[in-house]
Amino acid sequence: MKKILTTLLIASTLFLNAQERCGTTAITEKMMSDHPEYAKARAKVNSQTVQWIKDHPKHNEKTIITIPVVVHVVWKTNTHNISDAQIQSQIDALNKDYRRTNIDAINTPNVWQGIAADTEIEFCLATTDPIGQPTNGINRVQTSHGQFGMNSDIHTSSAGGADNWPNDDYLNVWVCDLGSGLLGYATPPSNWIGDGDGLVIGYNYFGTIGTLQAPYNKGRTATHEIGHWLNLDHVWGGGWGSCGDDNVSDTPTQEQENYSCPGYPHNPNSCSTTNADGDMFMNYMDYTNDACMNLFTNGQKTRMLAAINQYRPNMLNHDLCAGTVGFSETLNQKRELIKIVDILGRETTNQPRNTPLIYIYNDGSVDKKIIIE
Repeated sequence: MKKILTTLLIASTLFLNAQERCGTTAITEKMMSDHPEYAKARAKVNSQTVQWIKDHPKHNEKTIITIPVVVHVVWKTNTHNISDAQIQSQIDALNKDYRRTNIDAINTPNVWQGIAADTEIEFCLATTDPIGQPTNGINRVQTSHGQFGMNSDIHTSSAGGADNWPNDDYLNVWVCDLGSGLLGYATPPSNWIGDGDGLVIGYNYFGTIGTLQAPYNKGRTATHEIGHWLNLDHVWGGGWGSCGDDNVSDTPTQEQENYSCPGYPHNPNSCSTTNADGDMFMNYMDYTNDACMNLFTNGQKTRMLAAINQYRPNMLNHDLCAGTVGFSETLNQKRELIKIVDILGRETTNQPRNTPLIYIYNDGSVDKKIIIE
């Protein structure tokens, strides 16, 4: 796999709107402008993805892929130096979101419950470092650097950041004091992978406990950015107000990003469609508050699996986390009930008549049932 050094000198005109959660689109466009070979590689990704899905009709067979993570905590003050517990809370949140065991899965509207996906992707803090030594998957680097932006400083120890671990083998996550009103950004995949490949996330948006800033305090910034790292676009497509194509067939066409917590349905019949259900604003690839996000779709799952197999194949076969070997077969696994919750998310052992209840199973599936008197 060819490498390019992602030297990203962001021009003074490349400032994001204060509400802009994610810098992935801006940084990708800058990389494509600066590196023609990267632009050529990215231009081929969608056709390569479509072909891979066509050539692998059994990609939906039950397998669990485990991605090893290294978290580089680049800190100047003690507040930036987040705890091990806060980091672990983010890994736990990722696993719940990507396996659809998140308790707020019950908030997915009924019309989309059938396409809400257990992506069968999990995450673990690496237990083996690049030279084969034991690690807890956390690399702490003290810096004198001020706020970081969307340049290469965060990826480079000599510039006050932290060098990446081999990006073919690890998901590199840099947690730092991130400026410009930005929550995070990621590098989408292609056959050209740069030295700064991975995610960059503000320390106050990472995890579910500790030093956090509401309403982005449930770990969904990392869930969103990993989606980009695995080749998902924003649900509204390539540009704001564009009614663009996110290259996923089971997400509704959407005009633009959503903020806060809209009510369902939101923007019905937008983009000149006949979709009365409106925007899928609770999708992890929108911009709503963390508490309002709750699903990936089956189409997004397929696209992420294609990305791993084509551009991040070392994630399929490794021993970088204790007890994992990349992926494990779980075919013919018997579905078992984990818990029953009411519509407010409260666990219950009772099954009253004429009352909707949510049944959550160990394979990530969810059923809504009403026992009729």
